[in-house]
Amino acid sequence: MEILTPKNANKPGRILLNTQMIADELVDIPWSFILNSTDKKPLLKGFELYTGKKDLADGIIYMLPKDGAAGFPVDTHPYITTGDVHGAAPHIRSVNCSDAELLNALLEIFERYHQFESDLNDVLINSGSLNDLCRVGIKFFHNPMYIHDRMFTVIALPEYKEGMLQFERSDNGTSIHIPLWLINDFKFDEAYIDTLTKREAAIWGMEEYPRNMRSLYVNIWDDQYYCGRLLINELETPLKPGQFRLAEMLAEYVKIIMLKDMQHPQKIYSDYEDTVRTLIRGGEPDRRDVNALLDILGWQEDDTYICLKLQSQSPDIQIRSDSALRSKLTAVFPRSFEFFHEQRLCMIINVTSDRRDGETIKADLAPLVRDSYMYCGISNPITGLRKLRTGFDQTDITLNYILFRSSRWTMLFSECAPYYMIRTLANTMAPADLVSSDILKLRAIDKEKNTDYCNTLRTYLENERSIPKTSEALIIHRTTLQYRLEKIAQLTHLNLDSRDVRMYLNISFRILDYVDATRPAAEQ
Repeated sequence: MEILTPKNANKPGRILLNTQMIADELVDIPWSFILNSTDKKPLLKGFELYTGKKDLADGIIYMLPKDGAAGFPVDTHPYITTGDVHGAAPHIRSVNCSDAELLNALLEIFERYHQFESDLNDVLINSGSLNDLCRVGIKFFHNPMYIHDRMFTVIALPEYKEGMLQFERSDNGTSIHIPLWLINDFKFDEAYIDTLTKREAAIWGMEEYPRNMRSLYVNIWDDQYYCGRLLINELETPLKPGQFRLAEMLAEYVKIIMLKDMQHPQKIYSDYEDTVRTLIRGGEPDRRDVNALLDILGWQEDDTYICLKLQSQSPDIQIRSDSALRSKLTAVFPRSFEFFHEQRLCMIINVTSDRRDGETIKADLAPLVRDSYMYCGISNPITGLRKLRTGFDQTDITLNYILFRSSRWTMLFSECAPYYMIRTLANTMAPADLVSSDILKLRAIDKEKNTDYCNTLRTYLENERSIPKTSEALIIHRTTLQYRLEKIAQLTHLNLDSRDVRMYLNISFRILDYVDATRPAAEQ
């Protein structure tokens, strides 16, 4: 029977066995035996009683009667026997039972696996859920199991057993997830991060979280995309070596249902980081994904947020490898949301609940950023998640300013906003058409007569028209300053008592700074 699956999902292959998986079943009987397991990949689809025939099939393990093994190619074909028959092929020998008992055991073993495969296929054929699939798995593995997506929301937990991880339920009760404290630990735990690269089943041991059990886990992959994880908790029966391959087979079924559900409008497994990235790009994420993000973080959509973006001072150093920095950031901002985007570490701080303003955040970050050789751009406060794009645009502008125009490590957007506004303004019209004609006139006179009128006017404005402060800044006598100001008044007829005139002059000076800074060296 053909199994119908989404176009981008592979049909799971038939469940095959290897000698280790057969040996796992024999242990439960229990019988003593000697195992030579070199067939790591399951290839066995059945067994046959060896009767002396010459044409042997592939994918079959042969049962050799105790006194009927003569002529069997023990170096090329897998076998199992009650006798002491040595060979190079994968085999199980010296099983301490009669031939009839071994034959019956093999029938039961292959029937058990056949039934497991049949039950899994029934779930797919009847459009069953991930919980249905886990129920089949629990019956076979005799241990509780669950599945979470790549952002730790539990998407399958058919039954809870004492000793399992204490999950957290969302405020509205619509979902359960891994506890946030554990998520934060995982995000910056090098051992856990390494598990996210695994393509094969592996053990998460008792020395890791949670420390009261071992778990057999398999990552769910859709090509290069990590979708989540299947976990089998070792709580009721010991995990067995052969179950690693079986767990991988079960994960293939999980992937099919996950991909199928992703195409269903009522079954979308949210990825909180992707939800945030969609908002940063100005897109419109699914409303349920936004609700799930707010739910797990305990935020309100219209709260006030500050966005941060950090990058390494060296292009050769990947910020992802700096676990010390990330751990400290989590400690300083425990309710923040951290994620990686375009080779930079991004953070969202809910200042409605955190109660820190930009200056305080900057002060708290400064030593961490300095000691880790990072740069950090900090946005203005923004209201509402829908403004995340604006917030992270501001962090990009700030980082670019730090990289090209500042020697500082940490900066607020408000500190470089004037430069950004001037740069944007200067790109809309030729500078000569934007800048005050009076300033251009003074510059021309300074160049022709070697005077210092332009700089004097600027310093005078920057010092709020204070004669003592301006003369001190220019290192000239007050009489000299008074003379220059009188000459400037004669040359320009500027009304410096007008606030709008002073603002226009200050902006004009900033535009000229920008033009001078961006002019090619050959023209300077």
